[in-house]
Amino acid sequence: MDGVVMFLAVAELRGFRAAAARLGVTPSAVSQAIRNLEARIGSPLFVRTTRSVNLTEAGERLLAHARPAAEMLSTGIDAAGGFGDEVRGKLRINAPRAALPLLINRLLPDFLAAHPQIQLELIGEDRPIDIVAEGYDAGIRLGDFVEMDMVSVRLTPAERFVVVGTPDVFKAQGRPVRPEDLHGFRCILHRTDASGADHWRFVVRGRPVTVAVTGPLVINDVDLCIRAALRGVGLFRLPRSLVMPYLDNGTLETALDAFGEDVPGLSLYHPSRSQALPKLRAFIEFAVMRMRHPVSAADYLPMAAD
Repeated sequence: MDGVVMFLAVAELRGFRAAAARLGVTPSAVSQAIRNLEARIGSPLFVRTTRSVNLTEAGERLLAHARPAAEMLSTGIDAAGGFGDEVRGKLRINAPRAALPLLINRLLPDFLAAHPQIQLELIGEDRPIDIVAEGYDAGIRLGDFVEMDMVSVRLTPAERFVVVGTPDVFKAQGRPVRPEDLHGFRCILHRTDASGADHWRFVVRGRPVTVAVTGPLVINDVDLCIRAALRGVGLFRLPRSLVMPYLDNGTLETALDAFGEDVPGLSLYHPSRSQALPKLRAFIEFAVMRMRHPVSAADYLPMAAD
């Protein structure tokens, strides 16, 4: 069947150029054959970025049927083609761990009730990832941490970074008045990769300023950094919304508010609009509707049972 041989080569080698070399044709011929097959199916088979090529869920299903024997190709195309117009299947979203309570409180269970044929898989991690290479349909990050070659959809309003500590820490050590005062304070450092996070950003007289900070603890999980701050280990800098419940009940207080940096809110990103499957479009539409209003302390608290 036209295009299937080229599909199998691209799926196995995870690359259009490599598949073209194996088949003895030009990369453009492979691309055109795949486009024709996708048009026939009515659903994208590959997610492509400048860094990697990966199968969509439709592509995975086609591959499972096509690989064993040629007579199964027709069945495989029918199975994959169903993803072109139905809101169903597994939807994998990668998001920062600290954002998961907000997503759950704002979106669930209503999204799943509206789309009962979707299985939503929310994976929380803070490290930078290639969502295509790691098999995700989309990622969620603060707006200024979204990959440049991705389509980005803003979810939450912009907010301000704050420096927090316990009342006892401020009572014992005093309160920093200017960003450079942090040189004399113990700070908790959040690290997501090998580059570290020992510089905090502020705004002084309208200009960005970076301050080097040190401290006894480095953690790769924002929630654990917050827990350490609550234990009085040191000061921590993060988006205000993540600690609203603790600011409201007085267990944490802020400092250097006049110098806080405003940053874009959370954005959902994915490779391209043309490759967005119905399940992802449905999630984006629902999330935009539910996430655009300002964040409150209740968004990060456990919800009481009805």
